[in-house]
Amino acid sequence: MKRLLVVAVLILVPFALLADGSMHRYIVATKGPAAMGRGPALRNVVDAPESRNVMEFQVVDAFAVDLTEDEAAAVAKQPGVRYVSIEKERHTFGMRVRALAGAPRLTDANDIRNLNGQTVPYGLNLIHAPSVWPAGRGANINVAVMDTGIDTGHPDLPTGYAGGFNFYSATDPPIDDVDHGTHVSGTVAAADNNIGVVGVAPAVKIWAVKVLHLVNGTGSGSSVSIVAGINFVVAKKAEVGGNWIMTLSLGSAAPDPTEQAAFQKAIDAGILVIASAGNHDPANPGDPQAPNAVSFPAAYPGVMAVAAVDSTSTLAAFSNQGPEVAISGPGVNVLSTVPRGTGFLNYVSDGTSFLNSLAMDGSPKGSVTGHFVDCKQGHIGEFPAEVSGKIALIQRGDITFNAKATNAQTAGATAVVIYNNLAAADHPGPTDLISGTLLSATVTTFSGPLTTGISANDGQKLLANPTDTVTVNATADDYDYFSGTSMATPHVAAAAALVWSLAPQLTASQVKQALIQTAVDLGTPGPDTSYGAGLVDALAAAKLAAPGAFTTGPPSGRRILKRP
Repeated sequence: MKRLLVVAVLILVPFALLADGSMHRYIVATKGPAAMGRGPALRNVVDAPESRNVMEFQVVDAFAVDLTEDEAAAVAKQPGVRYVSIEKERHTFGMRVRALAGAPRLTDANDIRNLNGQTVPYGLNLIHAPSVWPAGRGANINVAVMDTGIDTGHPDLPTGYAGGFNFYSATDPPIDDVDHGTHVSGTVAAADNNIGVVGVAPAVKIWAVKVLHLVNGTGSGSSVSIVAGINFVVAKKAEVGGNWIMTLSLGSAAPDPTEQAAFQKAIDAGILVIASAGNHDPANPGDPQAPNAVSFPAAYPGVMAVAAVDSTSTLAAFSNQGPEVAISGPGVNVLSTVPRGTGFLNYVSDGTSFLNSLAMDGSPKGSVTGHFVDCKQGHIGEFPAEVSGKIALIQRGDITFNAKATNAQTAGATAVVIYNNLAAADHPGPTDLISGTLLSATVTTFSGPLTTGISANDGQKLLANPTDTVTVNATADDYDYFSGTSMATPHVAAAAALVWSLAPQLTASQVKQALIQTAVDLGTPGPDTSYGAGLVDALAAAKLAAPGAFTTGPPSGRRILKRP
């Protein structure tokens, strides 16, 4: 049995409640093809089916239709109808790091941006992807990113873009209106072009399958849109051939029988289906709207459910757990592509080095250069007169970030840099960046100076050189950091693509088994409900699947589908 959810945890509302009036979206499963079963199912129940947004599916014998609750009950009794079910809501499982007040932080040793070239995100090295590249980079493998679409004009993505599907428009391309699908796509296949970032499998073909769109600030869709997306992928595979992987960084707590049947059809067609285990609120793991249980579709039989770990291979606090978890991937503070101009380029530079920073939520964008002044913990009275026209350097303390920044504004500071407190219980390490917000339930906008956070160590470095001129930068960028099981899933999907490109004769099931068999065991010895088989290891799986592609080291001797 399988089960849900979002990283900042979203409050889920039953999808039917989002519809106007009493009309809701239902899926009607028929005993034969939907085109033949639609008429008998709706006859004598619905006067004008053409006004009810009927959508027929091909991958399963079912169709979607708008009905009232009474009509749905009547349709369920018609000859040829197997069942009627209300559609289930689906959400993304990742969000920008700076929006997550309780998210784990970056460290000095982890993912410092290369502003003059290309950054290799930490997750690639953690799963040993670059070590596979001399043998292959995922060429000829098709990866369908079932998400919010993609920014097809992004400088790091178009080389791998093969086409797509837009559930919300038959004529418009699957352009990302959220940011999530572009981020997932970059982790899979960002180009190796000496700019921005590089993906795990930069030579794969990316298919953007837009099954979620922007609703209330996040990517949202339903089981109906997911089934329609599966229709596209199964049909496209039949049309063009080749090996196909679906990566789904989405889900919710509620299963859907038609969606499950559609995924099974995809699996039967030889497609490897990989999905996020889901996120929960670590402070409220019993929340029924965000349970700590594996989400759907990850919880369906045959789907490979992915948990999230951080740069130390420790389970992310938000990562859902359960017996369905198959494997883990990097999912905390993941740097990847976002729609052009929607990211933040954050850093503090002393002219010779770049210090990692995170802009406070609500901070204006901009870049400020000047001398800094030590302003202690930012209380009124702790701002020397000379801070006027300069940058205020403030230690994290017992007043809010908003209060610190507001006090600095009153003192005439041009920007604010807040460094971590070594003794802070929720940021115990000296290398932990501060990320927080200048906003609250009562403060919805902030009109003060640019405000960003840095680590305790970096704060001490600045204090040791008080004559330095520094630049505080938080400008628009084409890249950003996200956290969530959404970010872990494309690491696993792209690792699968690397393996499959080297051993194209394998079945999807065999590729899946190679990943599981070679995963780095974490947590409780053996497979467990937190990490599954462990952290995906692209190199070990590739050597197991295609030992002849590697010239160093003898083959492991292990056979795929056989436990070591």
